[in-house]
Parts: sequence; structure tokens; C-alpha cells
Amino acid sequence: MEPFEIPLRPVLIFLVVLARIGGLVSFAPFWAHKAANFKIRVVMALVLTLALAPVLAGRIETPPAEAYGLLVVLAGELVIGAIMGFVGRLVFSGLETAAHFLAAQMGFSLAGTIDPSTQAQTTAFGTIAQMFGLLVLLGANGHHWFLAAAVKSFSTTPPGSFTFSGDLLDLLLRFSANTLVVGVTLAAPAIIVLLAVEFAIEFFGRTAPQFQVFILGFPLKIGVGLWIVGASLYFLPASMRDILSQIYHGLIKAMGAM
Repeated sequence: MEPFEIPLRPVLIFLVVLARIGGLVSFAPFWAHKAANFKIRVVMALVLTLALAPVLAGRIETPPAEAYGLLVVLAGELVIGAIMGFVGRLVFSGLETAAHFLAAQMGFSLAGTIDPSTQAQTTAFGTIAQMFGLLVLLGANGHHWFLAAAVKSFSTTPPGSFTFSGDLLDLLLRFSANTLVVGVTLAAPAIIVLLAVEFAIEFFGRTAPQFQVFILGFPLKIGVGLWIVGASLYFLPASMRDILSQIYHGLIKAMGAM
């Protein structure tokens, strides 16, 4: 009876794909949500790798079999996946930034809560925006965009070719700054209206000092803010599509800079 031998090439390709997908799952929105613990992420990475490795086998050259060379390649693949997920998270964080701006303007920042998924202090608006953004991400098949970008990355950035260049660092810095730009853009209409309400309250307080403007102004700002947020929900899906488009093109640019 001949001994059973496992071909080495499929195992090496599986490890390479697993490293890149594992880095992506560890940082990308939805997969990297704190509600999904480490075991769930490992299972998701394994399932995705089992599905993608046979498809990518023809595009990937056989990685080195010696321990040192293989570890260097796997470390590079892990970094590539992590950068792709990090770029997606930076752009996606603009929605949460907008929610924090609105919460501060409406006075909700005084009533901070603990997010059970992240164990960090946040506002009710921040939690709602995060959940709504994840729902829109799933509804628009945004997670498929990440997988498509990951598959394409094996052609643009083959295993073992990763280099951390100055262009990549510049790209990451620009996406970090873009988080604030996206947040201000999404929150700008509501902030302008709330500032107008604030000025109106101050003017009313000057002309009619007998009224308790602080007591009247607080619920008024909350009511106007909630009305604006409700009215803007109609336009939010289009904004989310723009955000998802920025994420996809950002992933393509990141792969080109590696």
C-alpha cells in the first residue's frame, strides 16, 4: 500500500490566500465588527479561502517551500489584506464621523453611552449610524466589492511582491483625511440648519429675556435635528453608494501603490 501524499503546491497556495483574506477580514467593515469575535473571523476567513483558492490557483505562482521564504511571503500577504481592509474602514468611518458631528450639535453628546460591541464610549447617533451603514453595505453587496478587490489584487500585486512605498503611505494619509471630509459633507445640511436654530434661539433670548430659552431651545434643537435626519434618509442611500464607490476605487489605488 502506497503512502498517502498531499501535494505541496495546493497547500502553499491555500496558505497564501488565507493570509491575504485573513488580513482583509481582520480590518474590513462588517467582517471586522467587534460583535464578531476572533473565532468567527477565523471561520469566515477559512470559508472564503476554501471558496477562492481553487479559483486563484492558476494565477498564483508556487510560493517558496522553505520556512523563511514562506514566512516572509505570508507576512506580506497579511499586510496587503490588512491595508485593503483598513482603507475600506477609513472611508466607511466618515458616516460615523457625521453622526458624531450631529450628536454634538443636537446636544446628544452629553448623554454618552457604552457601545456593547466595541466597549467604547459613543452616542446613540453613532451606534445607529454604524448599524445603518452596515445594513446599507450588505444591501448594496459591498462585501462582494471587497472580495472582488481581493481577487483582483492577486493579479495586480502577486504574492511576494509587496513593498511599502511612499506612494502607499501618501495614499493612506489622504484617505485618513478624507474621513473628516466625508463626515462634514454628510452632516453639513443638518449642521447649517441647527446653527440657524441656535442663532434664532439666541436672538429670541435677547428680545424676550423673560422666556427660558435654554429650556425651550434644547428640545427644539433635538426635534429639528431628528426631523432633518429623517428627511435626509431619502438621500442617504445615494451617499452610501458614493462611499462604497470610493472604497472600491480606494482599494484599487492601494493595490496599485503596493
